[in-house]
Amino acid sequence: MTTMEDPQRVELQHSDGSTSPLLIVETARRDESRPAILVLPGIAVGARYYLPLARALAAEGVDVAITELRGQGESTYRIGRRSGPAGYHESAAEDVPLALDAMEQRLGARSVVLLGHSMGAQIGVYHLARHDPRVVGLVAVAAQSPFHRGFPGSFGHKLRAASVILPALAWLSGHVPGQFFGAQGRIPADRVRDWSRLAGRGVMQPARADLDYPAGLARVTVPALAVAIADDPLAPAGAARNLLAMLPASRTTLELEPEALGHNAWARRPAEVVARVLAWIDRDVGAVTPGGDDDEVVDA
Repeated sequence: MTTMEDPQRVELQHSDGSTSPLLIVETARRDESRPAILVLPGIAVGARYYLPLARALAAEGVDVAITELRGQGESTYRIGRRSGPAGYHESAAEDVPLALDAMEQRLGARSVVLLGHSMGAQIGVYHLARHDPRVVGLVAVAAQSPFHRGFPGSFGHKLRAASVILPALAWLSGHVPGQFFGAQGRIPADRVRDWSRLAGRGVMQPARADLDYPAGLARVTVPALAVAIADDPLAPAGAARNLLAMLPASRTTLELEPEALGHNAWARRPAEVVARVLAWIDRDVGAVTPGGDDDEVVDA
């Protein structure tokens, strides 16, 4: 067993030949009443950035794994016009199951909550449409549907324009510079195209999909929590609510964190978020109310 300071690394082998690391932080004293957690990073954020979050959760008896999205961090996926597919479908249908399989091999058969940050939460939502029995809940932190109507004023107008412009830029170069998303590095063209459809329409069937994702989302009943961070223009409460609205049959909870922890920086000082996540797991995971259509809003 590795220590909380020394995560175990598992190399995930993707169908396109690329690899990406899965970092596993095992708790020293597992709380069997709580599921394991799989962290899905935000756009252009490497897996290692979330180690303080993983260690804080592990200190509370929770096993945690952090996956790496293709083309980010230490992934060997080569971004460009000749790259293999790397859209929302590939992440939801291939990459998340790979990570869950590796978790099962290392930790044993476990129920898992997906914890997604920003775009990672969107990918988590799309994985829920596949009705993986291992996944018993979703947490979305500083996360959003990029649908332009969930953002106030000029920001929403800019998102709508970006949903038209960025796919063309991605087609020309095979990627979009991360600066368009307030990030570093490059974003694969497929991911940008799927994001753009979601930003423009509010619903989206990913390219190359092997199932009807919107129909699958309509049948999801596992509970979901969104934590909106104060003063986060990239993921305001309205955009977080629109993400939860993609799960109309789930019991969804929107919590408003009053401290301005930062869109990314919350993961480096995660105490407030960890407390919210664990309280929600203890209260709601396993207590699913199918057919609920109203969010519970907690401003505390």
